[in-house]
Amino acid sequence: MSLHRLALRLAAVEALCPAAYEATGPYPTLAGSLVYDSRQVPIDQLVPDKPRPVLLVYTEEDKGTPWGSGRHRPDEVLVTLVVEALIAARGTVLIDLPDGSTDTVGVADVGPTDPEHEALLDVLEAQVRYILDARQPAPSAALYRRIAMEVRSVESVPLRDAEKTTRLAFRTISFSVQVKTTEWPAPGQSAGLPEPLRTVAEALPEGSYGRRICDRVAGLVPTPPGLVPLEAVDIFAGIGRMPTAEDYDLRARVPGAT
Repeated sequence: MSLHRLALRLAAVEALCPAAYEATGPYPTLAGSLVYDSRQVPIDQLVPDKPRPVLLVYTEEDKGTPWGSGRHRPDEVLVTLVVEALIAARGTVLIDLPDGSTDTVGVADVGPTDPEHEALLDVLEAQVRYILDARQPAPSAALYRRIAMEVRSVESVPLRDAEKTTRLAFRTISFSVQVKTTEWPAPGQSAGLPEPLRTVAEALPEGSYGRRICDRVAGLVPTPPGLVPLEAVDIFAGIGRMPTAEDYDLRARVPGAT
């Protein structure tokens, strides 16, 4: 369970649309409140024939290299944070039903780009890059800067239609972000969310979308195991050689150690 990905994603969503201002603003990007975590654009949030900037936030690849002779898990990992920026409007699509008839369904439509849409995408991407840049003092990104340790690379690519002939009003911005890996509570500690998700949960307002997700996850995480009583400590020493339990020069035993 890699909850550091969830922590990074929720922190990024909070940076791009703070929960405290989700309903009224002010908003840090042109997308306003149309910032979504791991989902397609809800068509009920769009107006027919009136394109709006939208942001979709995902986490993709997660890479870490174990270290040490014991191949201990990595303390830090690289997570690909993806922000999809698009200019979308409510549209309709004609579909074929199993009985041979047809029906019209509503969809979020992303059409071909034009100079105005391309300019909006450029501004929207610039805002996203500014907010998710740890060197910038964007007020809404205070929590994100606590989770994202370093951005190693940024890539932005446009989207084309299925025939690869028409460029759409859609860009995918990928950030390779270094974060602390999921750190579970130690044995004997009280149950709770692991870090860094605990930091995110404590920073998000009660009742917000992100806080509800964290509260739901908190009910699913395992309870830390209890401490095993330590009955005694045995110390073996050897002169000029590595001692074992059967071959040693000096042995000390501390019974009843805790």
